[in-house]
This record gives sequence, structure tokens and C-alpha cells, in this order.
Amino acid sequence: MPATADNLRDLHQLHQRAKALRDRLTSGPKTVAAREAALATRQGALEASKKALQDARVQLKKKEHTVQSINAKIDDLKVKLNTVKKNEEYKAIQNQIAMDKNAIEKIEGEMLEEMEKIDERAAALAAEEAEFKTFSAEVAAIKNQVESQAGAQRQQLAELETAIVDAEAIIPEDVRDRYRRTVKQLGADAMAAVEYDRKAQIAACTGCFVAVTTQALNELINGHHMSFCKSCGRVLYLPEEEENLTRRA
Repeated sequence: MPATADNLRDLHQLHQRAKALRDRLTSGPKTVAAREAALATRQGALEASKKALQDARVQLKKKEHTVQSINAKIDDLKVKLNTVKKNEEYKAIQNQIAMDKNAIEKIEGEMLEEMEKIDERAAALAAEEAEFKTFSAEVAAIKNQVESQAGAQRQQLAELETAIVDAEAIIPEDVRDRYRRTVKQLGADAMAAVEYDRKAQIAACTGCFVAVTTQALNELINGHHMSFCKSCGRVLYLPEEEENLTRRA
């Protein structure tokens, strides 16, 4: 059976549909992998935020213990004041108590600032956790969608590949090997329509945009032989709107 323009157009469309399905089957897992990597990065950032908040609370607790320790020291010094007899020793203890109270005042000021920062970090962490939860649900939904569609896509691809084999029966035996080599090399781009510029009276391959010879165009119009682009090697065919070109000898 001769390879008519209709046959070749249909075959090209089958190749293109098969490629689109293969691309989807490949891009789906890649999309999932990219989202899971982004999720892992966010999880790492979330864990770092949790640790930073925990460390800040630990430091605040240490300062609380420091204040308690200094207060206990002040209490001991106050008791000691009642037992000393020398004026110099009494003044030294009072000076130490004053210094310790100043230290407490300074630490408590730092603690107030740190408590404000802790509250801010806790609020930011809550927002980060909510965002992570939302993103995690989105990733799970995408993964489920990709996995649920993959089975149907594989079945469609198998059907298309069978249809391609059947459609390839129109390829003449003498050029079948060349056709197969071209498909192996270019895949779904192994075929290309020829665009004819009536004003310039020039026909060009839409695969490489190089002008085709008059002989190749005549062969396409007359449908006697399968034509290959002399530049890129693609199988050429006329688009539907160009089939009414005046036949050439």
C-alpha cells in the first residue's frame, strides 16, 4: 500500500502522542522527586527552627537558675551581716549584695528581651509548621495523582505503540530500514510536514526549515515515493491544507 500524505500524517500523530505519554510518564516521577526534595529541605529548616527555639529556652532557663543562685547568695550574705562585728567587713558584704543585685537586674533585663524573642520564634515556628503541613499534603496529593495516572498512561502507551507498528505497514519495504534508523535517531521528530510558500513558491521542511528540492516536492505531490529531507533526513509529508497543490510532472 502506498504511503499517502494521510497515512504519514496519521503515523506522525501516533508518534507524537506516544512521545507525549512517555514524557508524562517520565516527568511525573521527576516532579514528585523534586517536590519530595523540597519537602525534605523544608523539614530540615523546620527541625533547625525547633532546635533554635529549644536552645533559646534552655539558655533562658540557665539564666533563671543563675538569678536563683545569686538570690540565694544574697540571702546568705544578709544572714552573715547579722554576725559580722567589724565595720569594714560589714561594708564589704553590703557592697557585694549591691553588686549581686545589679547583676540580677542586668540578667533579668536580658531575660525579658530573650522571652520576647522566644515568643516571636514560637509564633514563627507555628506558622512554619502549618506551612510545612500544607506543603506535605500537596506533595502527597501530587504523588498519589502521578501514581494513579501512571497505570492508565502505560496502557495507553502500549496501545499507541501497537497502533504505530500497524501504521508502519504503509512504509515501503525499500526505505523501511532508513525510516527505522531515522525514528531511532529522532523519535517523534522523525517526520515533518512541508510548508509551501505560494508567494515565494518555495517549500521547506518544518523540521529543519531548509528548502526542499523541486523533485522532492513533486514526489510528495504525486505520492509515488516516500521522500526524506536532504538536510535533516526526516520523512516528509504534505500537511492537509497543501494536498490540493497542483500536481507536477
